[in-house]
Amino acid sequence: MKKTTAAILIGAAVLGAGFIWHLDHGISMFALTDYGDKNTNSHSDAEIREAVSPVRKEFQDYEGCVMTKLKYSEELTQMELDPDISNGIWEDYDDIIVLDSTFTTSALVSGTGWDGHTQRGWKWTVLHTADNGWQCYGGGRG
Repeated sequence: MKKTTAAILIGAAVLGAGFIWHLDHGISMFALTDYGDKNTNSHSDAEIREAVSPVRKEFQDYEGCVMTKLKYSEELTQMELDPDISNGIWEDYDDIIVLDSTFTTSALVSGTGWDGHTQRGWKWTVLHTADNGWQCYGGGRG
């Protein structure tokens, strides 16, 4: 019985330390990645998966934050693809994917102005060129 209790306590300590390390280092722990409706998407799951990768990499710079949801948005993607809406600012790129996200910030991180909050509707624009593949243009409120 004592060995079982000790193993549980050690496991809990390791998990707790890992969680705090993730919060402190901005590593994205994605609870959910939603690829949208396969029947109506203009992009394949493979393309969306490729676009998610640079977003995860960019999100690592969001120190003390944990991504809880990342979703492909067909509606926002179509708006960015429409030159009348986007004013042609993406004309040098051959494709665009927009991802919508929710993430939480850690109260342990000070000075960000976001401490202990949940950010919803954070948009990530991911652009594609034949030479560079998918690259994250950035994130921000849509």
